Amino acid sequence: MNRSSLFFGSFSIAFSATAAVPPPMGPFDVVEWPATLKEAPSQGATLGALVIQFEKTTLAQVMSEASVGTLAHQGDAGASVYWLCFSQPSVGVRIWIISNAEMGGDSHYVTSVVAEKLKTARPSSDCPALPAQLHPVSFANHLWPGSTDIDIQRVLGIPSHQNGAWRTFDFQGRKQGKCEGGYDVYNWLWTRSDNGRINRIDAGQTTSC
Repeated sequence: MNRSSLFFGSFSIAFSATAAVPPPMGPFDVVEWPATLKEAPSQGATLGALVIQFEKTTLAQVMSEASVGTLAHQGDAGASVYWLCFSQPSVGVRIWIISNAEMGGDSHYVTSVVAEKLKTARPSSDCPALPAQLHPVSFANHLWPGSTDIDIQRVLGIPSHQNGAWRTFDFQGRKQGKCEGGYDVYNWLWTRSDNGRINRIDAGQTTSC
């Protein structure tokens, strides 16, 4: 499995001019380091009573629970993505719930979630305020922008890779499937820090032959 190409499909997309707020660009051109975690760092994200499971929950299900939001799309072929965007103005966080069109399929299963702390995260028509019923929000073990590097390391252990402000926690494994030898599973949770406190988390999972 080419983890680099999966990463580009999920994040590093050349977006054309659009009214929708696109997910932020990924921090790395390629993913060349080994996946060192013994288990997946995050199976998804929790928004209130809604548990988003990577590759199991659809964007339509998220929209149904939120009752607000705009399904946006950009790109084609391997760079095609669909997403929902929500804002948390009280804490200055913006959330993108993303489905890579190739890996998420026609049902638009969620393949990644990005949460970023911004100077301003004002709600807009394409990135409305996250509804009250979808609070509180977190990744595994209550990790979210605002958590500390110490919190992350206590939960996930030693990073697989570190570059500047970024730390990556990567898992690669296999599961039974129709592919010869089973399916390859790549699961990641990446963090960016400022003065020891997390200001962005990128997490997701992709499964392929």
